[in-house]
Amino acid sequence: MTSPGEEPRNPYSSGHQGQNRQYQQPGSYDLNGVPQQPYYNQQAHGQPGQYPQGNFGYPPASHFEGAQLAQTSMILGILSLFVAGVILGPIAISKANKAEREFSTVSTVGKVTGWIGTILGVLWVLYIAFIVIGTIAFSMDPSFSES
Repeated sequence: MTSPGEEPRNPYSSGHQGQNRQYQQPGSYDLNGVPQQPYYNQQAHGQPGQYPQGNFGYPPASHFEGAQLAQTSMILGILSLFVAGVILGPIAISKANKAEREFSTVSTVGKVTGWIGTILGVLWVLYIAFIVIGTIAFSMDPSFSES
């Protein structure tokens, strides 16, 4: 596979006879044959030869903050179904809105449970107010005290 005065050539090459071509890794050259720099040599990450600064495959820190807000709103929303719905429900709704608005994190569970907790809390407060007002009105009734 060699000819006199020529270096050995690869019989499986692409047919370029007489050229001493180096092996090209897939993706290392673009369609025009221009070599592409590896990820760690790109200009966006500093000077060539420097490694990138960053999270190396982890989501950005804002993702964690948004997820934490969404989880907090979910916990507060669930608690608002059972305890102090008038207070915890609106807090859950505001945290869910903040997670969606500032961090683009889906927090539907916190928002829905917050609204349900708020509605149940308002109904519970109205029920207690109705009982208290009814008790006061019933005790002030003159026909009740004569018996």
